Amino acid sequence: MTYFTSRVLATCRRRALLGCSDGILVALSGGADSTALLSALAELRDAGEVGQVSAVHVDHGLRRGSHLDADACARVCDSLGVPFHPVKVEVGVGNVQAEARRARYAALRREAARVGATRIATGHTQDDQAETVLLRLLRGSGARGLSGIPPRRGAIVRPLIDRTRAEVEAHVHDRGLPHLDDPSNATPRYLRNRVRAEVLPVLRSLAPQAVRSLARAADLLRDDERALAAGGRRIAKDGPVRLADLLEAPVAVRRRVVRELWRRASGSRRDLDARQVESVLGLVGRRRPARVPLARGFEAVVRYGTLEVRSAPPPAIRSVPVRIDAPGSHPLPGGGILEVGSAPGAAWPLWWRGRLPGDRFRPAGGRGSKKWKAWLIDQKVPRELRDALRVLADDDGWVLWAPELGVRSGKPSTDARLRE
Repeated sequence: MTYFTSRVLATCRRRALLGCSDGILVALSGGADSTALLSALAELRDAGEVGQVSAVHVDHGLRRGSHLDADACARVCDSLGVPFHPVKVEVGVGNVQAEARRARYAALRREAARVGATRIATGHTQDDQAETVLLRLLRGSGARGLSGIPPRRGAIVRPLIDRTRAEVEAHVHDRGLPHLDDPSNATPRYLRNRVRAEVLPVLRSLAPQAVRSLARAADLLRDDERALAAGGRRIAKDGPVRLADLLEAPVAVRRRVVRELWRRASGSRRDLDARQVESVLGLVGRRRPARVPLARGFEAVVRYGTLEVRSAPPPAIRSVPVRIDAPGSHPLPGGGILEVGSAPGAAWPLWWRGRLPGDRFRPAGGRGSKKWKAWLIDQKVPRELRDALRVLADDDGWVLWAPELGVRSGKPSTDARLRE
């Protein structure tokens, strides 16, 4: 076993990336990184340290002649005794790099399922980790972003994450392994390429171990993020979060609570940026109910001492009031029949409508009366439901009946019902 491969094995053991029973699918671009990864894993396979190794090349079709890369990958796989399969994907409209990555990982997962692989290995190196940390630092990321590329995320593993690009290039050179150079890695069009070509050399001139130090910082921040995220999950475990519990937590944990509520509501960690998190936390100190719109049709709501993230309800539709001049059956716009009986003490006409300022209500069996809005708030009826409620009221603003709440007025009163 080569020294390089022994160091890859040490990473796999220390970070619990791979085991002897794992079948591995290698994402093979044909570049030096993925070629070195394939070589090391083939050695580990032969030594019985891992299971079956296969490879897939994903052609994004973004440059002329890209299909020829698959032929080069096939030759390397043949020399190492690794089954190989090329696939082509279509890159969606939008950010080219982001869409290409999305299409690539989807293809990798499909191929892993096809060949029965339990792990998908990518060739990210320590240099890639350092570049990622710098890029996210420029964006003002917190601990989660600065923790960089995770060595393992689900089935995705990065066995080269502790090896530098110089070590990778030395390994493929010593083994005489042919590899490709992607011309897109040299264009200054992408910020990562400029960080690689312009920023890292300066940092190395100031601190020769800059790449290793940045990668170590990512590991430390990943541990910090796990601890903070666990605290956020504990507070958010039972749905809506009590504001009192939230305010007792450090602000760093509060941010994780918001992100955990978002993940549970939306089913994803994506699309919630730091600005939105701070906007949600700005609600916490308010005494009145409030809400903040979020991405993808969600909202954060503070009310009755709790914070929750949920799908935003559709805006209330203000339908035209229906005038009821006498007892009987009255057709309603949009369908349905309102049947109204006697209404002792009520002043005709009655109205089938939404709530209006000044409406009052006297609960059946209760004493006195209060504003309808205040009564709804006392009953903790959510604002969006209050706005959508339809009621039967008299001409003086007395609410007689609210069928969606199942309540009737004590005085004046009416006998009414809805039917299809």
